[in-house]
Amino acid sequence: MTNKTKQRDEQIIYGCMKAIRSLPGCHIDFVIKKLGGPFAGTIKLGGDWGEKYYYLKVVPKLSPAIADLVIHQLKTTPAPANCSPLLLTHYVSPNLAAKLKQKRIEYADCAGNLLLQQSPLYVEIGGQKHMSASGGLDRLFRPAGLKLIYLFLRNPQTVNATYRVLADDAGIALGAIGDLFRELEKRGNLIKTETGRELIAVEELLQRWQLGYIETLRPRMLLERCALNADYSLEQLPELLRRTPDSATVMLGGQLGASLLSSGIAPESAVLYIDPRQQLKLMLQLHLTPDPNGEVYLLSPFGKQTLWNGQHPEGLNLVDPLLTYAELASDGLSARVADKLYNQHLLPRLS
Repeated sequence: MTNKTKQRDEQIIYGCMKAIRSLPGCHIDFVIKKLGGPFAGTIKLGGDWGEKYYYLKVVPKLSPAIADLVIHQLKTTPAPANCSPLLLTHYVSPNLAAKLKQKRIEYADCAGNLLLQQSPLYVEIGGQKHMSASGGLDRLFRPAGLKLIYLFLRNPQTVNATYRVLADDAGIALGAIGDLFRELEKRGNLIKTETGRELIAVEELLQRWQLGYIETLRPRMLLERCALNADYSLEQLPELLRRTPDSATVMLGGQLGASLLSSGIAPESAVLYIDPRQQLKLMLQLHLTPDPNGEVYLLSPFGKQTLWNGQHPEGLNLVDPLLTYAELASDGLSARVADKLYNQHLLPRLS
C-alpha cells in the first residue's frame, strides 16, 4: 500500500479496535496484519465467555452505493475455518447498520458503533454520531487509476505493455501511467521480476477496484436511466437491438447481458454501453424514454477495451464480463449470478 493508504487504513483499524476494547469483559489478544490479501489482518477476541477469531476487512467509506457489493465480498471471500469476517469502516449510518444486521454482517466503526452477533458473543451498539473523515480518495481509485486497473484485471499480462499502449487503451493521460505503476508497487500489487512486471494480490485488487468502480467511475459513465415503451418487455430488448441499424455500436451488460451468457437468469434490468453521440438516435430506435426509476441504464464506455472478444450471442456485442460482474455483485439481488460469472469467466484469468 502507499504510505497514505496504509496510514488511513491503520487509523480505521485503531479506531475500531478502541471501540471493541471498551467492551466490559472483552479484550483483544492480538492483531496480526496481513498484506496482499483481501483482508487486512486477524484479531482474537477473548474473555470469560470464551474466544472468537475475526478476519478484518477495511472499507474506508461505506456508502449505500457499495453496501451490497461489500456484503457480497464478505460473504463470498474464502476465510480460514472458525474465523469470521469483521467489517471495519469510518462510520456506519443507522440505515446501513440495519441492513448489515439483517444480512448478518458484523462490523465496527470509528464512532463506536458495533455489531458482534455470533455465539458466544452478542453485542450491539448504535446511535454514535458521525465523525468527520480525513483525506480523500487514493490516486489508484480515482477515475484514471480505476481505468488502468481495469485493463490489468481484464488481462494481467497487460502490465507489461508499453505506457503509450496502456494510456491509449485505458483512455487516460500518458503522463499518469508511471505514477500509477509506482502506486501499485507501493501498495503491494505489482512486482518486478527478471521477465518483467507481475500483478500480485489480484483478488484484493479486484475487490477494491469493484468498490471504486461502482462508487466513483460508474456514476461518471452514466448518461441516462430509461424505461422501455409499455409495448415492449425487457426480454424483447435483444431483438430490438438486432433490428437496430446502429446495433454494432451498442454493448450489452448488467443482468440482461449476464442472461445471454448463462441460462436460468430472468433479468430485471439492463446496461447498454453506447457512444454518447448516438444516445438520442438509439433511444428512439429502442423505444426508450428517460425515467429515474427505469430498468435500462445507458453508460458511456471508457478506453478501447470495453468490448468482450468472447461470446457474441446471435450477433450482439457484450461488454467484458469484468464490467458485468461488477454490476451484478453490487446488486444484492444478483449475487448468485455474479458468483457464477466470476467462476466461469474471471477466475481463469486471475489464477
